Amino acid sequence: MYPRRTRVAVAAALLIGLAGCGADEQPDAAGSGTAQQGGCATETTSGREGVDLLAIPPAKVTLTNPGSGERKVAAAAPDRNSPQSATLVTTSSVAAVGDEQAQTVEMPLEARFHCTDSTDVEMVLGTVTSPDAELNGQLRPVAGSQAGLAIGPGSMPISLRLLPAESAGSQARLAVEQALVQSLQLSVPLPTEPIAVGATWRAERTINSAATVTQHIDATLTAWEGNRLTMDVTVDETPVNSVFVIPGSDQTLNISRFSNSGTGQVTLDLTRGLPVSARIDVDGARELFGADPAQPLIQRTSLSVGWR
Repeated sequence: MYPRRTRVAVAAALLIGLAGCGADEQPDAAGSGTAQQGGCATETTSGREGVDLLAIPPAKVTLTNPGSGERKVAAAAPDRNSPQSATLVTTSSVAAVGDEQAQTVEMPLEARFHCTDSTDVEMVLGTVTSPDAELNGQLRPVAGSQAGLAIGPGSMPISLRLLPAESAGSQARLAVEQALVQSLQLSVPLPTEPIAVGATWRAERTINSAATVTQHIDATLTAWEGNRLTMDVTVDETPVNSVFVIPGSDQTLNISRFSNSGTGQVTLDLTRGLPVSARIDVDGARELFGADPAQPLIQRTSLSVGWR
């Protein structure tokens, strides 16, 4: 079997791999809050000194059924009269024989559209917590950190900007980055064509992590009431090749078997920049091997993303 050090390094892949696209520098926050005017932001984190800019994999959206009844475009209609209060909860885990790692982060956010730019959502983090006592202590200084989200047609996230509080340590920064990136990589963009209840579409994106995968999210519009759209979704991911990179090193393993899929429900409000309700659970397994294919490493993985 693999030595324990190797097993632990590979087991950590899910927990840090999705956040691996962040910058290495340690930014300093410029200011303690996002300037605001009523329910909108008058300033932006875009271009601010010290901001970590993280690209979100673009999704190709294909409408497969427009639905029945009166069809209309699900176009954003930003509410600039009041801020959005939302809470993101993510739990990721990876387990192999003799080792299991898991991380849960709960992150309150206050989000505002920019006063003049409808593609810019500015956010301020509240008190971020974790049931893990050590991580929870690390997360305390995160409160008041700023973030920004660039969104495109179909409410599709394009990039994430993070501006942590000066006193936030590297472990806390990584946990916050990972939670936000994981949630955005599971976001459900809307078609730009007219749709009605019963519409179905597929979003396809390529995600670069320890294993580069093609992700398919199939969505069905089950309700459209006022500005709120509710969708049932299924998720399926397949690797684009057999290479698995152990994060933090130049070592690679081979993927011999891989599965990762899940289901969930998402509710979007066209007047808001973040989901108003969501829960997506994805579970998987993978078999990896190195120089000796007769000594495989089998891992079970899971990811849960929730908004409320």
